[in-house]
Amino acid sequence: MLGNLKKTILFFGDLLVMYMSLYLTLLLRYREIPTQNIWEMHFLPFTVLFLVWCAVYYINGLYDIAATKNDVEFYNSVLRNLLVSFAMAAAYFYLLTDNLFHIKPQLVFFIMIGVHSIQFSLWRFWYNAFVQRPEFLKNILVIGMKDEARELVDEIFKKPQLGYRIAAIINGQKMASEFPGVAIYDATADIKKIIRDHGISTVITAVDPRTIPELVQNLFSSLSMRIQFYDLPDFYEKLTGKIPVTGIGHIWFLQNIAKGQNGIYEFLKRSTDLLLATVGLIVSLPFWPIIAVAIKLDSSGPIFFKQNRVGFLGRHFTAVKFRSMRVGAEAEGGPQWASKNDPRVTRLGRFMRKVRLDEIPQFINIIKGEMSLIGPRPERPEFVKTLERDIPFYNERHLVKPGLTGWAQINFQYGESTRDAFKKLQYDLFYVKNRSIPLDLGIVLKTINIMLSGKGQ
Repeated sequence: MLGNLKKTILFFGDLLVMYMSLYLTLLLRYREIPTQNIWEMHFLPFTVLFLVWCAVYYINGLYDIAATKNDVEFYNSVLRNLLVSFAMAAAYFYLLTDNLFHIKPQLVFFIMIGVHSIQFSLWRFWYNAFVQRPEFLKNILVIGMKDEARELVDEIFKKPQLGYRIAAIINGQKMASEFPGVAIYDATADIKKIIRDHGISTVITAVDPRTIPELVQNLFSSLSMRIQFYDLPDFYEKLTGKIPVTGIGHIWFLQNIAKGQNGIYEFLKRSTDLLLATVGLIVSLPFWPIIAVAIKLDSSGPIFFKQNRVGFLGRHFTAVKFRSMRVGAEAEGGPQWASKNDPRVTRLGRFMRKVRLDEIPQFINIIKGEMSLIGPRPERPEFVKTLERDIPFYNERHLVKPGLTGWAQINFQYGESTRDAFKKLQYDLFYVKNRSIPLDLGIVLKTINIMLSGKGQ
């Protein structure tokens, strides 16, 4: 997919810029073209550092294609990443490289700060401008206009950096004023002519072609034009990282969910869960008394908070957390959605939630096999009963174990209504379908970013 190609280009482009910065730095430092001996002396220690920098950039969102645009927010992110990278480099050079590589490039490091800051910023500015040039955007034809198709069109309009442009819509005559510059056609339009006239490279069908024989014939006759065809759920998933819940049916689950039934992956996932949860529990145990005292000093009540949650295949279990709300928070109104800036959360609880300290005791749930490190957020039975009734396929999120963090948690920070639960379900189903080691690793890295930046809820 186009997004993965762009991430690959960014990664290798960043590495190339880093090595170019190193070469120019050595040129400035020694005032001559670096000899083979000088280059080899610096190559390995800087290679280790560059790989760490790339990991930092990934964690902090510099490989998020939707965010790669030339605006103030992006370059604020670039500046923050460079500062973090240089701070790590300083610690690395002053504490480790002398013993590991018998080199302590202090002056080289200071020159590198200036050289790399300029080159990296210029490279990212050029890349962001280049990928949004009209001639590099793929023209899309959308057939049909349901809610998910409208959301997809809006997303592409707002984010040309994704690499696409809506050129034409069929059966959308009532929306001409909403999408300026887009050709709108009715259902009788000649698809082949539209493809030729607008240079279409991708066709997305938001209606089931099998229900319209004429549409199937028109699409089939266009195969010779080397057009990529997608149904809405597949393209929506690839572009947004979500599954359009109202655009799928039971057949979708039969065709897709079995892809994740990988015995090797499940074994590795469970082994990793046990290892990391055990290590996390052991490492965190010395801090439990400190957290316990802080909770007691902040508000009266128990240290731990226990609550019934729904887990794998709908089985109930007791989730354990450090208490972050005042006692009796639901005494009057009964079960309530947690919300942003929830008044029931204590002062210490607000901090613990931001860095996710309150969830440390759930390592116990993971070791017991009731949860995983990564999966959908375990919800309360009272809410699940309502959500299963109001949201199609909500129960299917229980086909995998709930997680301490997950795809929905890092993309949609908090849910405080049925509408929010619907949006989170789109991410949960994406994870249920696509769960894999690379996806899990990406979720872990993004979670680290949320913890370090205090963006948790």
